[in-house]
Amino acid sequence: MSTELRKQPALAPAIESLLERLRKRIRAYVWLEGIAVAVVLLGASFWASLTFDWVFEPPVGLRVALLGAVAIVLFYVVFRYILRRAFVRLSNRSMAVLLERRFERFHDSLLTTVELAEQPPPVDDGSGDYRPEMFAHVQQEALAGTAAIPLKKVFNSARLARRIFLGALLLVSVAAFGIWDAEAFGIWAQRSLLMSDRLWPRKTHLVVERFDEQPAVKVARGGDLELVVKAEAAPGRDVPETVEVRMMTVDRRREKMSREGAAVPGKDEFQSYSYKFKSVLESVDFYVVGGDDRRGPFKLEVVDSPTISEMVLHCEYPEYMRRSPRDIPMAANMRVPVGTEITIHAQANKDLVRVQVDDLVDDTTPLTTKIDMTGSSGAGGRKFAFKLPTLAVDKTLSFTLVDTDGIRSRDPVRLAIGAVPDEAPQVNVQLKGIGTAITANARLPVVGEITDDYGVAKAWWDFHVDDGAAQQQPFEAEISGQDKVPVSEALEVRELKLEPKQKLHLAVQAADNYALAAEPHLGSSPRYALDVVTPEKLRSLMESRELVLRRRFEVIIQELTETRDLLARIDFGKGPGAADAAAENAGKSPAVGKEDDKDKADPDSRSSPEDRSPERLLALRRVQTERVLQNSERSAHETLGLAVAIDDIREELINNRVDTEELKTRLKEGISDPLKRIVENRFPELETRVKKLAATLTDPQTGLAARSSAREEADTIQVEKREVLDKMVELETFNEALDLLRDIISAQQKVHDATEKKHKKNTFSD
Repeated sequence: MSTELRKQPALAPAIESLLERLRKRIRAYVWLEGIAVAVVLLGASFWASLTFDWVFEPPVGLRVALLGAVAIVLFYVVFRYILRRAFVRLSNRSMAVLLERRFERFHDSLLTTVELAEQPPPVDDGSGDYRPEMFAHVQQEALAGTAAIPLKKVFNSARLARRIFLGALLLVSVAAFGIWDAEAFGIWAQRSLLMSDRLWPRKTHLVVERFDEQPAVKVARGGDLELVVKAEAAPGRDVPETVEVRMMTVDRRREKMSREGAAVPGKDEFQSYSYKFKSVLESVDFYVVGGDDRRGPFKLEVVDSPTISEMVLHCEYPEYMRRSPRDIPMAANMRVPVGTEITIHAQANKDLVRVQVDDLVDDTTPLTTKIDMTGSSGAGGRKFAFKLPTLAVDKTLSFTLVDTDGIRSRDPVRLAIGAVPDEAPQVNVQLKGIGTAITANARLPVVGEITDDYGVAKAWWDFHVDDGAAQQQPFEAEISGQDKVPVSEALEVRELKLEPKQKLHLAVQAADNYALAAEPHLGSSPRYALDVVTPEKLRSLMESRELVLRRRFEVIIQELTETRDLLARIDFGKGPGAADAAAENAGKSPAVGKEDDKDKADPDSRSSPEDRSPERLLALRRVQTERVLQNSERSAHETLGLAVAIDDIREELINNRVDTEELKTRLKEGISDPLKRIVENRFPELETRVKKLAATLTDPQTGLAARSSAREEADTIQVEKREVLDKMVELETFNEALDLLRDIISAQQKVHDATEKKHKKNTFSD
């Protein structure tokens, strides 16, 4: 079979013309729409930039950014609406598809005709698939559909019209504004296009103090800041009635500023307004608006207030204190010795430019010292030092800080330094074993200690006889500047050659190492006044004291006897063994013991039968046991005091050198030591047994046994005390014998003196 290349089918001129007209209209639509959108963008940008620039007068940097943003958006509009669409190839097939979709009358005939016409030339292979009559028929149907077709329905004419109208409106408005207010248009062009610094002319001109120089002003956290705004009051200027502070916070607050007075245009230069930001805790962005002027944005930036975070006092003490220099951290109230050289080292929480130190000599005339913290580099530092003159009086210093943010400390940091004067030595000594009367041969011992914070230099006896001149005698112990000096010294009175009836005035004195004055500080013990008596008189005084002590001891024994009787009267009712216990108490038969107990019982024990209930008896037993315990403790204390008093008599006799070996032995081994043994051994045992009795008051049988045990211990104490009392009576008898002997010696001396006198008289008469 042979094939034959056939002729290419051609589109009808009417269809070609229709597709070409549609293609031109599409390109015209794209250009018109793109230009309209670009004009709308430029017009809107003009009015937006004009309004924004007039209201805010932004800086050059922001204006450059806005112009760049507009240029970027304009390029996007031109690219999207013109460049990307206007130069795209619009094929016949695309035009046919567009018409087919918009007009249903074609029934795909137009698209089929265009596709057949654009295919390669058909080949007649004898199969009969291609027929020219078919193409002619389809094209004829397409031609029928193109008759009087309205191409304008293919386009969205309303949207295009709106954009053209809006663009034309904006273009006309810009042109009209340029013609009507050429000066304002020129200012806009200079500021928005040429980036000039020329300002907009306004009827109101506001000046914001501090913020016009720097838009961000710092304030201490929690502090206050007063905002001052001034409006020019020159002729031709409008002075606003109110000026507002508009905060850019979440709630967009507006606060009216306070108008101060009423400025007269032409006479006053400014009208002032003020507003106080109180207790600012967070940073605040705000504008100031008044009349047709608007200033801002401004920022109130919150920063920490400068304060001293660490302060140390470097103290160099006077040489006599023998202290090495030391650093003392700051406290609420510093106490430093007088004469100390102090250097204050401090560190702030922020970099500082200046520190003002005020020495508050008084409230009206502080001495001020300023410390520059910038140095040669101009940068601030945090550490500074301040040296005080040698401390002589109390100091109160006030530190005011100014940091690199220009913030001044809200409250000055105060430092109070108390000047502690050097105190005299503390002489805590007393005579031991010496009363108010002494013999001419006495030895006066003192015990205790002498203390001084910075060392004792020396100590001595200071004394005088009657109204005579004061005399001093240094201590025998070596003193080498110790802070605490134990004292155990004695003054020999025999070396003073005193006579009876004289009076010795005595004290112990000490001096320290104080070197800031001409003389050191002196400390003194209480001054003693001692009467000088004969040995016989002193013995007589001691015997009188012994007699008083014996009388007191007899009272102590009697009180303990009553305590023992109170212990025996503790009633355990009619329980097992009660009758035998009663008989034991009375030393008689059970029947007789009961009667005697009734007579000796407390008034409560003789109360009516209703009052002798078990609860009442138990309460009574507890009261009686407590009284026994208290009486026992008191008796032990008084007994010990008696033993100490006997020791004092013994020491006084020894120190006055009027003692004998027999007398010392009797006082110590016969009286003092036995009394101490009773207090140390017997009374604790009695207390233990009474407490055991107190724990068994609810059990009559056990209680009776405990009561008997306690009573036995009390009886033992009484026996031992009476043995001591017998020794005291023996001592008194011995003293009486001594008194008799002294009387005999005195009478013999009188007879001897009378005989000598008579003998001398007879000799002269011869």
